[in-house]
Amino acid sequence: MQLMKFLKKSKKVFFLFLIFFLGAFIRFYNLGWGLPYPFHPDERNMAEAITRLESNKLDPEFYAYGQFPLYLAYFTGTIFWSLVKGKAVESLSFTQATLALRFWSAFFSVMTLVVGYLIAKKLFEKEIYHFLSLILLVFTPGLIQIAHFGTTESILAFCFLAVVFFSLKILEKPSCKNFLGAAGLLGIALGTKISAATFFVPFVLASFFQILRQKKWTKRIGYFFYLAIFLGLILVITFLTSPYLFLKYPQSRGTLLYEISVAKGKPVLFYTRQFIKTPLVLFQLTKVFPYALGWPIFILGTLGFLLALVLLIKNSLKRKKVSFLDTSFLILNAAFVVYFFSQAFLFCKWTRFMAPIFAFFPIFATFFLSYLINLKYLSYLIILLSIFPGLLFSSIYFYPDIRFTASEWIYKNIPSNSQILFDTGNVVDIPVPTPNFDKFFSLHSYVLVSFDFYHLDEDPELFPKLLNYLETSDYIIVPSRRIFANHLRIPEKYPKTAKYYELLFSGKLGFVQIAKIEPFYSKIFKDEKAEETFTVFDHPTIRIYKNIDRLTASDYEILFR
Repeated sequence: MQLMKFLKKSKKVFFLFLIFFLGAFIRFYNLGWGLPYPFHPDERNMAEAITRLESNKLDPEFYAYGQFPLYLAYFTGTIFWSLVKGKAVESLSFTQATLALRFWSAFFSVMTLVVGYLIAKKLFEKEIYHFLSLILLVFTPGLIQIAHFGTTESILAFCFLAVVFFSLKILEKPSCKNFLGAAGLLGIALGTKISAATFFVPFVLASFFQILRQKKWTKRIGYFFYLAIFLGLILVITFLTSPYLFLKYPQSRGTLLYEISVAKGKPVLFYTRQFIKTPLVLFQLTKVFPYALGWPIFILGTLGFLLALVLLIKNSLKRKKVSFLDTSFLILNAAFVVYFFSQAFLFCKWTRFMAPIFAFFPIFATFFLSYLINLKYLSYLIILLSIFPGLLFSSIYFYPDIRFTASEWIYKNIPSNSQILFDTGNVVDIPVPTPNFDKFFSLHSYVLVSFDFYHLDEDPELFPKLLNYLETSDYIIVPSRRIFANHLRIPEKYPKTAKYYELLFSGKLGFVQIAKIEPFYSKIFKDEKAEETFTVFDHPTIRIYKNIDRLTASDYEILFR
């Protein structure tokens, strides 16, 4: 009997280890993707800030984010490279800084899996739901993606979910350890990004419920005092992890106000044009979540959230005493709702703004599936469909960066001395030297023309230049959907830019598409319709056109009329 229990337990432990190992493998695999090129602008800014740090100079001179991720990457990076080189390393190169940032993003993403599993253990009695929640977390595309970006999103996603976990622990047992855990995480979150202030919601709610449970006013006052101490501790931890938020307050405040104005669309910048005339809330529900989560997890998670909401209302009307499970889901739902609506009404609706709540959806999805589990075979099918997008998405990092693939195609198929016209506004322009084709890059000499299509309708000097470039160019490269998808949607605002892409794609410019280079994932899920930053940083679709008709500048001018 004891042997059977041991074997059963061992089987569960092995299965749990296998899922975590798979989740870690997917997140840590190929953290060097795209290097040494800075394809992600936020990651580039953070890595460059780290390269400015030294042991006697800890001001990164960069205040868009807190210093916690910068210091974490810098100190661990210098320790690691000091051990590798056998001598003290005072500063990091750009590549070293990027790898350090990505390592910690992957690490915190794995820790998000751990916390998600622990939350599932609190919310669901049966072990099958604990494993199910974990599996869905492992294969959530957005969580896999942010694990490969050396940015703040993975840290914030972990901190938010961990704050929820400790809030549930406070609800269960208001010990000093649980308050300390929540306070520490909130301090780190604020030291990472000040917008993490919304993470206070579950912590405050759990504390409030504990205060309400106290029948004596003296105990309630004691809890308020207790809470005030931990709020002070949060402030101290924020200062320790991000001191220049305070020491360089004017600069930090100025940067924060600028970022807020950009997020509100005042002003509209060239890289925020995709949000012009986009619906609030609906945009995130159609262009962010379906792709970052995969349609199955998004639908199941939404249904689970709504089901939890309905049951909360129903149970509160029926019962005089609220159960621990009801209160737990109330905290989970409230944290989700407050964060979602704090971001949903902004002009800028970048995918990264919603990253801290990606991990909530697998938990809500598990809750919904717990009501379908009796439909055995249907449940299995739904689970398989749910993990398929994430499984396929992870393949992006199992192959060379798509821009390397495109560059190699160019070296093989486009003759030397060809003139190539392409969109400006990319962090790195292609073709680039690649590990396999570095020698080809040195042998090939192309005339590369980076044209500013963003200001074609605003700068009268650009249009005649474009006509001349079209006449003399042998090839056109469209390196991503960044410009054409945004401007074709609003031709009344950017008529020349929209007209250019309309003529190019229809073949009327005399250029014919000879290559479309995209990851296998994009071929299946057609994710160019997603919010642009979901694709353009790590897996853009690249189109290459060849000039076959050789029209003149005058011919092109007539076409644009």
